[in-house]
Amino acid sequence: MKIKISVGVALMLFVTSSVLPCRMLGLIALPDHSLSTLELNGNFHPYLEAELEEFRLQGGSGSWPYSNQDGWAMTSFATSSGNIEVQSVRSEVEAFQDDSYYELTSQLLTEASVSILIGHLRQTSSGAGGIANPHPFIYTNSQGQHFSFAHNGDLNKAELRELIGDEWLGSHPPQTFGGGPWNAEGWSQVVDSELFFFWIMKSVEASGSLLEGITDAMLTLENEQPYNLKNFLLSDGQDLYAYRSSPVGDIHYFDGSNEEELPWYLQNSNHRAIMSTPPSSGPMSSIPWVELEDRQLLILKADGSSELHPPLLEIDSDDQVNAPRESQLNKAYPNPFNGSTIIPIMVAKEGAYNLTIYNSNGQQVFNTSPSVFHSGRTEFSWSGQDNYGNPLPSGSYIFLINGNQHIASGKLLFLK
Repeated sequence: MKIKISVGVALMLFVTSSVLPCRMLGLIALPDHSLSTLELNGNFHPYLEAELEEFRLQGGSGSWPYSNQDGWAMTSFATSSGNIEVQSVRSEVEAFQDDSYYELTSQLLTEASVSILIGHLRQTSSGAGGIANPHPFIYTNSQGQHFSFAHNGDLNKAELRELIGDEWLGSHPPQTFGGGPWNAEGWSQVVDSELFFFWIMKSVEASGSLLEGITDAMLTLENEQPYNLKNFLLSDGQDLYAYRSSPVGDIHYFDGSNEEELPWYLQNSNHRAIMSTPPSSGPMSSIPWVELEDRQLLILKADGSSELHPPLLEIDSDDQVNAPRESQLNKAYPNPFNGSTIIPIMVAKEGAYNLTIYNSNGQQVFNTSPSVFHSGRTEFSWSGQDNYGNPLPSGSYIFLINGNQHIASGKLLFLK
């Protein structure tokens, strides 16, 4: 059954929070190299310069992906006297307008050996706003080892708190940025991403293995909150981990495996890179960026190798069609789109289902409440128009589908 959305359909909105598209950057030096190494002309590696500039441009207040206006931050790992040290710079000013962007970034690259750099551009979706970007979050374990974490997505804080447990959080209190105790009036200021990080670190400490801990944590969380976005970058100062949980390609990487195919002026990289959104122009747009699959884990390792782990929680499509036990989401297609896109879902029962579309600034631009008359597969179609039939501009949009509860959310990229 396919439901074509039209202007004349009656409206009914089930209010939920929208997901805003934060952007991330992750860089890891190749063996015997450093991100801080200067070229013969006295500048940083041209790849690095281009990535930092694209990252700055995306930290603006324009249209997607240049719309991350709620501050920026970066964290670096450097080796000093045989020890791995972590350093961060943070700003509440959007990167594009921040005159100190390059000055602060350069502070992270003053050490002789910088192995990893993680950056985050924020659009506030939970917790404290109007503060210096708290991403990437830092966690130091009992052995003094530092971990850094950046997240793009939205998660249910109450469910995360229940997973972690107040006893563990009592020993590792989340930040409230002056809003009061985390378990009292400060709870509204707690950022969901820090709780997400804590959930992973608790699992890591329980398993004694970073990879096993991440896998255990994500298997549980994908079952608990299957439709929430969980894209993240994480590092222990040695390796760089990237995970995508999103209906659209929010993680892209260049690992140098096919660098010999590049033109001569793009060869000889000293690092590998991960970006939410790679550059669309300039020399870095010519690099063969690879899109990470949904629910797939990538590890770029300090020894120059990489590991790509199969997607977690693969779902058998036949089982979905024959016996849907609960409402489930498939990927929208085509996406990106320039005419119309189809959002397929599996529904457990008939009823009214609300579809709401938001633009990248969190403004509602379309909503409708079609009725579904059978359980099983149903398709929603959207043609990039508002409720009055007016065409909307190109850019990123968020869709939310609700029945008796929140069912699905994701991103759509509309291109004209």
